[in-house]
Amino acid sequence: MQFSDEMMQEFSGRVVLGLAGFSMTPRDRAADLATIRAGIDAGATILDTARAYAQVDNPLYGEELAAEAAEGTGVIVGTKGGHSRISADTWDADISAARIRSDVESSLKVFGREQLDLYYLHRVDLADQPVEEGVTALATLRDEGKLARIGLSNVTAAELERATAITHLDAVQNRHTAMGREADDVVAWCEANQVSFFAYSPLRSSIPAPRLTAIADQRGVSVQRLQLSALLHSSPVVSVISGATRPQTALDSIAAEREPWSDELQAAYEADVRPV
Repeated sequence: MQFSDEMMQEFSGRVVLGLAGFSMTPRDRAADLATIRAGIDAGATILDTARAYAQVDNPLYGEELAAEAAEGTGVIVGTKGGHSRISADTWDADISAARIRSDVESSLKVFGREQLDLYYLHRVDLADQPVEEGVTALATLRDEGKLARIGLSNVTAAELERATAITHLDAVQNRHTAMGREADDVVAWCEANQVSFFAYSPLRSSIPAPRLTAIADQRGVSVQRLQLSALLHSSPVVSVISGATRPQTALDSIAAEREPWSDELQAAYEADVRPV
C-alpha cells in the first residue's frame, strides 16, 4: 500500500481531538460527548482514542465515546490496541499476534464496522514482544480488510526501520511537545518515509514561551493556540492531538489550524523553543 498525496493531506496539518483525558476520572458522559461534538462541528476531522482510554468500571469507555460521537459524521477515528486498563492505576502491554487480533475484533464490535479507519500498536515501548510480531499482526489484519490504515505509538526510529522492513506504515504517534520537541528524530524519519506523525501531549511542557505569549496577548488569543500552530508549522507531516475536555478548549485547539502564521511568529517560536 503506497502512501498517497491524498492520505498525506488528510492526515497532516490537523488538530485531532484526543479522548485520553476522558478516561482519567469519573465522567459525565453527556458532557464528554458535547465536547467532542463541539470539536467536530468546529471542523475536527479526526478523533483519537484507544482501548486503554477506559474507566475502571467500563473497559470500552473511550472507544464507545468515539463511536457515538463520530456516528454519521464521516470523521476518521484512530484507535489503539495491545494496551488495556486492568485496575485504577494499572495497565498492561501486549502486542502479541493473538492479543492484537482479539483487540481489533473487540474494536470492530464497538464501532459496529467491518473495517477500522486507523489502528495503532499502543505501547511498543512497554511490550515484551518484539515490534515485528505486532506489526506482522497489523499487516495481516489490514490484508484481511479489517484495518484501513495501520500505525505505531511510543516508538523509536530504529523500531520504525524494523517495522517497515515488514510492511508500510501509515502513521506514527509519539509524545512531542511544542516547546520541547522530544520526537524530532522520529518526525525526521516520518518526513523521509512519507508517514504522518501525530504529536500527543503537545502542550505538556514546563518550558516557558515568553515571546509567543507576548504575541498571543497582542492577538487576543491563547498562547496554547499559538503553540499548537507552531507545531503544525514545524513539519509537513505533523498533526497535533488536543486533549481538550471542555468545549471551549476544544474550539480553541481547532482554531490553531486556521491561525495566521507569520515570520514574526516563526522567529518568536524559534527563540522560545528548547529541544530536549
